[in-house]
Amino acid sequence: MSNPEIILKGIPICRGVAIGKPFFFSFVDEATPTEFPVMMDHVGAEITRYSDALAKSREEIQRLQHQLEQAHMHEGASILEAQLQMTRESLFTSEIEEGIRTKCKNAENILHTIVLQYQKKFHALADPFFRERFKDVEDISRRILSHLRTSVRVSLANLPPNSVVFSRELTPSDTAEAHMSSANAFVTEFEGTTSHAAIVARARGTPYVSSIDLSKIESNKHEVVIVDGRTGEIILSPTEQTLAKYQIVRTQLETNLSKLQHIGALKTETYDGHAIRLSANVEMANELDMLHQHGGHGVGLFRSEYILLAKENMPSEDEQSHIYCDLVKKMQGLPIVIRTFDIGGDKHSPAQPIVEEGTPFLGCRAIRLLLREPEIFKTQIRAILRASVHGNVSMMFPMVSTLSELIEAKQLIVESQKELQRRNVTFGKLRVGCMIEVPSAAIIADLLAKECDFLSIGTNDLVQYALAVDRGNHTMSALYRPTHPSMIRLIKLVVHEASQQGIPVSVCGEVAADPRFTALLLGLGIQELSVATRYIPTIKQAIRNTSIVEANYLAEKALNMSTASEIESLLDETCQLPLPNNCF
Repeated sequence: MSNPEIILKGIPICRGVAIGKPFFFSFVDEATPTEFPVMMDHVGAEITRYSDALAKSREEIQRLQHQLEQAHMHEGASILEAQLQMTRESLFTSEIEEGIRTKCKNAENILHTIVLQYQKKFHALADPFFRERFKDVEDISRRILSHLRTSVRVSLANLPPNSVVFSRELTPSDTAEAHMSSANAFVTEFEGTTSHAAIVARARGTPYVSSIDLSKIESNKHEVVIVDGRTGEIILSPTEQTLAKYQIVRTQLETNLSKLQHIGALKTETYDGHAIRLSANVEMANELDMLHQHGGHGVGLFRSEYILLAKENMPSEDEQSHIYCDLVKKMQGLPIVIRTFDIGGDKHSPAQPIVEEGTPFLGCRAIRLLLREPEIFKTQIRAILRASVHGNVSMMFPMVSTLSELIEAKQLIVESQKELQRRNVTFGKLRVGCMIEVPSAAIIADLLAKECDFLSIGTNDLVQYALAVDRGNHTMSALYRPTHPSMIRLIKLVVHEASQQGIPVSVCGEVAADPRFTALLLGLGIQELSVATRYIPTIKQAIRNTSIVEANYLAEKALNMSTASEIESLLDETCQLPLPNNCF
């Protein structure tokens, strides 16, 4: 008797459909490494042992990077390039060597201790995007530890053909090492859409679903599994009818993927001539090549706090100015919006101790913290002003919740300009905007719009705060609904109030990268979408497949609906865009 069909629902990370045999992957548990003393006359040998492990790790990362480059997966290769560069930072070089030398402890223990210290730094950043980035550090340290230990490192390099990989979590190198001909899909319990493992999977076009409770799956019971990366459904032991249906869908998606290869040169406008700006969210300069390749209109969000991660102390004005100037020059005349530091309640200035808060996301973070630390804030403002002479630069303030915060921040810009003038330092013009990420900001959008040149809606946080749902809590994921009627109405409210002041509104959250939302956002009056560079072709195609007249009708219909499920069904029904494998 065959097993009954079982359907599990998770969160879609990378769209596409895959069919294969379940493969359950787990790596060696990396508990706290054993600590033992190293005699003074053996310290040099211990440092050499660590250096050898680091060199072997670099060789492996370079090999994986080369494989991705050969397969023209440049985005995935750039992530491994970033890992390679990270191995040359002090975290993995001088700090470890100095730790071995001064503490006379074994390399494994020193590496583990220092990585834990960096974990606090990364997790102190308010934006979950950067907490995800700590997984790169963990990935590298895991690789180094595997060479320090005598055990054999477990990897997906020898994955059986036609496999669907199930794992609690995955690292970027896990997804890169799994051969495309063998790994049909990835399924994990834990992973976010912004994780580097997810980005590598999307660069490969491999369907990926997260937030699946693996304890509900009997590993030896199911011979066939279907992964629907569009809906987040995992279908175990599918019936013949279900299997036949998904085989047809998979073929259609593979055919549609080729249609997006040369879309970069085409205009970003609806088929009835309504133009839309399509920009990129970036945090590293090496992403700008892909922006230009895909025909993006600029950078709608540069996450400046990324520059803090490799620093022991707050970077100086000169250090920041150098970074921003380099970015602006690489824009080749395109506009860039630099968001001021979005750092959390437990990361204060270097001179102050860390202050733990019970609910840091509701505490002193982002604009609140910067206004309490005016010297840190003005240092960044001056650096951005100096970079503005090289191109079209805008500054954007995160997590604004009151008008007074915006006015106070703008006053600091004036003070910073005067300070630069006294030093005879040139600076350019600067457009100023703020993010709409909390309900209070949306409700007073009329007041904020009078003080801004543009507004940008960060839907990720706005959904979280409007619905009182922690988006990092997987048990609450069913309640995190961007299609909630309150969200549609808040977006419409912001657009309406901004239009009264003649300023544009962009959306830079995850819904901007979801083609199901494209027509709705256009119909609500959004003039710019800012997405990760990898999504530019898909969203451009979605825009080109849309009529602004139909988009307005769709928005009106959605505004009159009562539930998130109704709106979600409406978007699913009306989205006519073929969704390729690398679509969000």
